[in-house]
Amino acid sequence: NMVPIKYENNKWIIADLGQKWYDYDAKEWANAVVLNSGVTKNVGDEVTEEEISLWYVWIPRYKYTIFNGNNGSAAAQLINVAFESGISRTGTVTCTDNADGSETCSTITNGTSTYTHPAFKFGNTELTGFWVGKFEVSGSTSIITVKPNVTSLRSQTVSSLFTAIQKVKTIYGINNADSHMAKNMEWGAVAYLKQSKYGLGTTDIAINDNSSFYTGGGTSDAYKTKVAQSTTGNIYGVYDMSGGAWEYVMGNMKNSSNAFYSSNAGFTTAPDAKYYDSYKYDTSYTSHARGKLGDATKETLTTFGNTSGGWYSDDANFPASSYSWFDRGGNYNNGTSAGVFYFGYSGGSSCSNDSARAVLSAQ
Repeated sequence: NMVPIKYENNKWIIADLGQKWYDYDAKEWANAVVLNSGVTKNVGDEVTEEEISLWYVWIPRYKYTIFNGNNGSAAAQLINVAFESGISRTGTVTCTDNADGSETCSTITNGTSTYTHPAFKFGNTELTGFWVGKFEVSGSTSIITVKPNVTSLRSQTVSSLFTAIQKVKTIYGINNADSHMAKNMEWGAVAYLKQSKYGLGTTDIAINDNSSFYTGGGTSDAYKTKVAQSTTGNIYGVYDMSGGAWEYVMGNMKNSSNAFYSSNAGFTTAPDAKYYDSYKYDTSYTSHARGKLGDATKETLTTFGNTSGGWYSDDANFPASSYSWFDRGGNYNNGTSAGVFYFGYSGGSSCSNDSARAVLSAQ
């Protein structure tokens, strides 16, 4: 029951699937919404923000040219992205996950080798793309919403956010799809698309510095004017990826025995492996080589091994010791250290500054 929308004459309207309603070459990414219960619309009808329960943006399957794949430093640069048709895996590099949370990849030549982004495989299912929440999650753990002009849902453990986002499928009657909390690799896929010609490219994304944690940068449709906070630099992109609240993602460092490490996140058993990305245990926040291709950690470092070495001076702290979870994006008051290439560590506990993001994908 998702409906496509497009922006026309300064308003969102229901799009006609039979006509062009998105254009990635023009940085107009596909948007779709789930309307409030009881709200029905026809093609061409206006949709207001108040009528929306869930709002997603489509991230199409792509490969990218590897630019810094061998644990080095690299200046911020345009990422060369090429969309793949269907579920073709056309990248030249393959990577295999190891039991300790590391990965082993085939030989990489920077600037030549290509890699089908790993976010486009969900469990054993190859994806044509996935829907990512346009804003941080809001509402409550009983009923999640994804919309602008509201305060993000915070003060929850990772497990609480994980469970609440899974319930979206049942609550809203979404069939033939899986609702889950964004993984570290899915964050990376959005970040790399932002960094391509289909997004902002080399222009740094602006920070959502709203101290009340309003999604989209403020109240009263602030997102319509604060388009510099969008991954595309226009209204079609993904918001809150710099600042707002820190975002917990499903990226987990294993413990010293190579097992799932809940720390303070509230999990009593490990989630299904398809719902999180695993990383190798270490006690150093700067052991960046533990990053994986595509997750926007070790590849996007101006200074490898430095805690403030991320692109655009974004913070670059890897989970370590008892802090087993990634959080991404930075906080509203993190200034230049916030951004799409920000990564930090947490124990996964309830925090008044931490939210999350929802994803829909094929099952």
